[in-house]
Amino acid sequence: MISLKDIAIISGLLAVLFGIMSVIISMLNRKRYKEICALYLKKFDSLPWATQIYDNVNSLYVKSAYGMKTDFIFRPLIWNKKSSFSKNDDKDFIRGLPQRLIRPFYIEYFITAVSFVFFITTAILVFIITHK
Repeated sequence: MISLKDIAIISGLLAVLFGIMSVIISMLNRKRYKEICALYLKKFDSLPWATQIYDNVNSLYVKSAYGMKTDFIFRPLIWNKKSSFSKNDDKDFIRGLPQRLIRPFYIEYFITAVSFVFFITTAILVFIITHK
């Protein structure tokens, strides 16, 4: 029979695996991000302020800065709302981009969410194990 500790170990390993996959896909999305930025600049004449400030930050260093930088992509795609950091109503523009540009960002978001769920699950299991 599998123990709670074994489940916690497996969950932790999956969290790390999906976390690494998330970092790798965010690095692979760098080229698409730059292409989206160029199209955005062409349409709106300026990028959202957070994107300008954190342009050279990737998800490996500071996840929150990376999230702010890419908010103008993820918020329209995932939540169908305009970016918090943009003065433009850009959700239709982002959602209307070619699938080859936006599909990898859906995948990145999904993998990051799965990693987060496994990290939370692991933390809860470790808490339960230590307070038994």
